[in-house]
Amino acid sequence: MSLRGVGHFGMLVLSLAIGLGDAGAAVVSGVVREEGSLEPLAGALVSVQALDVRTTTGADGSFALDVPSGADPLLVGAKKAYFNASVYVAPPEAGVEILLEPVPQGDNPDYELIEPDGCAVCHLDQYMQWLRSPMAKAGGNTWVDDIYSGTGTAGGMGGFVYLRDSVFADSNPNSECAACHQPERWLDAPFIALADTSAPPTLELLHGISCEVCHKIADVDVANINYPGIFPGALTLTRPDDAVTEQVIYGVLGDTDYHQPELMRPSYQPQLVAEVCGACHQDKNDIDENHSFAGVTSEPTYIEWVESPYGDPDSPTYATCVDCHMPPGEAETFCTARPVRRESSTIRNHDIRGTSPFYLENAVEMDLQVEQVERRIRVEVTVNNSLTGHHVPTGVTVRNMILVVEAWKDGDDPLVAPLEHAGEQVIHDLAGVGDPAQGYFAGLPGKFYAKVNHDASGNGPTFFTDATGIQFDSRIPALAFDRTGYSFGAPEDGGLVRVRARLIYRRAFRFLVDAKQWTEDGHGNPLGDVTAPHFGHLMEISERTIGVGADPCGNGVQDPGERCDDGNTAAGDGCSPECTIEPEAAIPIVGVRGLILMALLMLGLAPFVFGSRGLR
Repeated sequence: MSLRGVGHFGMLVLSLAIGLGDAGAAVVSGVVREEGSLEPLAGALVSVQALDVRTTTGADGSFALDVPSGADPLLVGAKKAYFNASVYVAPPEAGVEILLEPVPQGDNPDYELIEPDGCAVCHLDQYMQWLRSPMAKAGGNTWVDDIYSGTGTAGGMGGFVYLRDSVFADSNPNSECAACHQPERWLDAPFIALADTSAPPTLELLHGISCEVCHKIADVDVANINYPGIFPGALTLTRPDDAVTEQVIYGVLGDTDYHQPELMRPSYQPQLVAEVCGACHQDKNDIDENHSFAGVTSEPTYIEWVESPYGDPDSPTYATCVDCHMPPGEAETFCTARPVRRESSTIRNHDIRGTSPFYLENAVEMDLQVEQVERRIRVEVTVNNSLTGHHVPTGVTVRNMILVVEAWKDGDDPLVAPLEHAGEQVIHDLAGVGDPAQGYFAGLPGKFYAKVNHDASGNGPTFFTDATGIQFDSRIPALAFDRTGYSFGAPEDGGLVRVRARLIYRRAFRFLVDAKQWTEDGHGNPLGDVTAPHFGHLMEISERTIGVGADPCGNGVQDPGERCDDGNTAAGDGCSPECTIEPEAAIPIVGVRGLILMALLMLGLAPFVFGSRGLR
């Protein structure tokens, strides 16, 4: 750009434009370099602390940022694998230099993780939220113990028990369960078996998935995302040799700079919003027993998200795991040692849940359509996965969802006197074979949604550790829908007919629940799968009522789908017993008007009542 001919006034305007990017903002520019080598760092994040004002550096490490005018702001530089660093600036300002120190990437196995209540000294809210989360309770999940050794509950030896029934019980008795469910124990002794939860719990079990298990993860290798949990090669942890100077705590804000020796020194780790979740919520079994984990997917949630529009950063529906499962609260600070005031939307709740009532009841939308067609009640149900960023249901392969569709005459009991179902769309046996009044829904109108595996002999379902293939997968992907149709016989004596569709979530196949006599979930809460009236958690429910004539064809009313209705089903009167116009009829006679006209014709009075127009 040439400045010749601009003049003094023009130069003044131009200088203001350079100094002020937006009204009330001034440009701060500079470079981010690596401390020591002074090499420029491309792709580093530069933020104004506590404000949504940030940019990333170019290939030469340079940045320019519109900084709000007013008090001198704190500028924080951050990049994965580097400690955050900050500098105060006085906008407008040029030539700012931010030096980032690399995080030593050694992993010291002798390092002792900080106790969660040690983190609570500065982060009490987050600690209290975590305490009531499933993460904190993962180490003592009785269902996991029942599946592994059969010792979690009194009936745990029923059904599948890994140490007794798996084809890998002899060659890999420890399995890899502890890599997700008891990670502190695994870190102390990789490849260790699950601890017996029937014994007095150790601190490792009581901690479950603790603060530092997640906030010490330096990198997740997405090429090995199907490895289970903190299995070697799946991710890298940074446990320091010198906790005074190297005590790293990874986070996602990228604008924190608080350094407390032996407790924390912040470093930016953007993978905490999704990939770290995928470490445990995505894995395959190791069917070849060579630590390739290239078998059948047992936990599919992360890849389902990645392959959906929700996992595409360029999509308008993009949302991370944290966006959905760690919603913000009302707090405006998260650190009592240095209470920087922030937008509450940036402070995430650590009560991390996925199958709580709130999430289950806001996972999908359901539409129910009902109509009478001749002597049938036609029903169409659409389940739309419009609210969830992965398949429904997701998680381990025992999770399932059941659509139950019922039709009955008003005043009757739908379980005792349902209308006859004439369709073929019925619920799979895995919903339970037996009395529907006790939650055994197999064979009823509806649909069963699950991913069902089979073993090497083709038998299924099998537990995911032993799966060699998928028998069927009827789950609904993100932003997809499933539509099913049903046909019920209308009651012969007519009246009101009620139709109901219920979508019910279950934590396990009913046969497995019965075999292990589970009445509580793995965390000791009452189990909805065996609790009336729905025998599972009710996700969606929709009801319709429709009036039905005693004889839809021949009731004197031209109902939907009928071409005529003369009040009877006799042949040769212009309207056939199927409510279609008879070919030999010169004048179709329809409905109540037809009945009146027939009577008047017989009396010879029709022309006087209707006139000549009445016979057209």
